[in-house]
Amino acid sequence: MQPTELAAILEQKLTRPSIYHLDVCTRCNACTERCHMYIETKDPIHSPAYKLALLRRVHKRYHTIAGKIAPKLFKAMELNEDNLKEISSAMFECTGCRRCTTHCPLGIDPPWLISTGRFLSFKANKSPEMLSMLSNMAVEKAKNISQYSDLYLQQIKELEVQLQKEIKDPNAKIPVKNKDAELVYIPIAGAHTIMPAAKIFNATGENWSLSQLDSTNYNYFLGNVEAAKEVTGELIKEAENLGVKTVVMSECGHGFRIMRHLATKWFNRTLPFEVKSIAEVMAKYIEENVVKLDPSRNPGIVTYHDPCQLGRNGGIYEEPRMILNQVVTEFRDLTPNREYNWCCGGGGGLVALPEFKDLRMKTGKKKVEQIRETKANIITSMCENCRLQLIDLNDYYKLGLEITSLSDLMANAIIH
Repeated sequence: MQPTELAAILEQKLTRPSIYHLDVCTRCNACTERCHMYIETKDPIHSPAYKLALLRRVHKRYHTIAGKIAPKLFKAMELNEDNLKEISSAMFECTGCRRCTTHCPLGIDPPWLISTGRFLSFKANKSPEMLSMLSNMAVEKAKNISQYSDLYLQQIKELEVQLQKEIKDPNAKIPVKNKDAELVYIPIAGAHTIMPAAKIFNATGENWSLSQLDSTNYNYFLGNVEAAKEVTGELIKEAENLGVKTVVMSECGHGFRIMRHLATKWFNRTLPFEVKSIAEVMAKYIEENVVKLDPSRNPGIVTYHDPCQLGRNGGIYEEPRMILNQVVTEFRDLTPNREYNWCCGGGGGLVALPEFKDLRMKTGKKKVEQIRETKANIITSMCENCRLQLIDLNDYYKLGLEITSLSDLMANAIIH
């Protein structure tokens, strides 16, 4: 694409509120000192304020009179090859955790604008290749799910046999396409997110159905809303076809945020079902005493990492802690936690990109320090990407931790 075409795309994405955010940023650096990446690297490219400055300079060059007439004088930025590389690095070397947002005295939301910068980089063919490939695959799978249906159903039947053996219940089921279901559960691809949920749902007598789709949506990490809407639209269509009252999202931070907080805005309509995190559902089961739990089945010191997308960006803080206090023998919280929690360093799609491994390990150091302070030997988190990052940090810093999901801990504590 030509620079003017890219500039036009940027301008389409920059709404009046977002331009206002660019204009009011005073570069006070309150955000910079709260960014886990900048703290560990001291590289200006990791400052949220610097990232916004790049977008501001591009906007100035192509869409203000001063920038058009005297770009050098007003520090306006051309969209040439070198500058596009810098913009891409700045936008993708960010986990989108929004810790910067919680500390901005002016209420500016840098990741909102960084998402626009990511989309600009994507349209300029400067986004990480693996992320683009995963995004394309997600769209194709969602659009052509019927082609995978027979194989998927066969795999679920095999998993159902395994479930019956593990919980010693020959009547245990993993239902798919259950039109009488009260809820549909959207997993992440893989038995590791299906089995613990199936154990919990069977123990509670829940009338449920397993989705044929996946909660992950990598187009979100590219800032590609239209493609992300295609994937989300298929999830909505499946839930509507089943006629369920509730869509339950697995332990996927961005998947939950999209369905709970963004889908209604993207599609400009109210959805005919509730969207809940599985944490909310598990907490409800405990509150209603529909399961018997034995916390001694999860011995050791357990700590919990608040996923940025589920916690800071999604508002789920208390349910995981309530569950942990019922299913483990000792729970110790990280400090700080909840909205001020440090990002693990693997969000924003970075954990899927091999070229970012060294950066992830370096910028995950604040999380490592938090964990060490608790002296925990088990850590759990309600986000697949967070757990993958924690596994890498565990190996790199030799923490000797067990990394597990909250669903696994609850499923393990259930007395059948």
